[in-house]
Amino acid sequence: MTGKEYTDLGTEYLTNKDFAKARECYEKAAEQGYYLAMYNLACMYYFGDGVEKNDAIAFNWYWAAAEHGDPEAANRVGIMKENGIGAFKNVEEAFLWYVKSAEMGSLSGMANAGLAYLEGKGCDADVEKGLAWMEKASEKGNGIASLTMGDYYRDGQYVPQDYAKAAMYYERGGIKQKYADATRRLAALYEAGLGVPADASKAAELYKLADETPDED
Repeated sequence: MTGKEYTDLGTEYLTNKDFAKARECYEKAAEQGYYLAMYNLACMYYFGDGVEKNDAIAFNWYWAAAEHGDPEAANRVGIMKENGIGAFKNVEEAFLWYVKSAEMGSLSGMANAGLAYLEGKGCDADVEKGLAWMEKASEKGNGIASLTMGDYYRDGQYVPQDYAKAAMYYERGGIKQKYADATRRLAALYEAGLGVPADASKAAELYKLADETPDED
């Protein structure tokens, strides 16, 4: 069987809560260098799905998957390095992993690289680069990035205060990208008449929509 076939079978076992067989399939796929299997193994150990939770093993599998070209795994390596989870804390290395993840196409990596540039976490602060990565993540569908850009325009942080632009980003993140917190922020703008016409019924409709939107993992 190919690495993909083992991985697909492992995911079927995982769905059916047969964790032992899922892990066995993923390990066989990982031996063939299939990075998605490595990523799935990492998640099993990170979340303790059918195995004893082990952050160090999870980190090693995320790192292996990233080295084999998985952009989401590269972002996870960055998160774990930034917070000292399963590995020694190193914000400079975390930043490099975020940029690598972003350049490989991860929307979460783009958002984290943008935040690192904006806050100078592990690098020299660079507002222009930070906003560029955050905007790219937002445009491509990352609800958290859209929420964050909306907050920046609402609060006048890094950009001139502009409630209309804030509303645009909140609408993108909430209505289009199904991120509940962005929908709530948009509702608050309609409630206060900031950047959009004051509309209590529209605000109530948006609050209801936010409450009905599943939390993003």
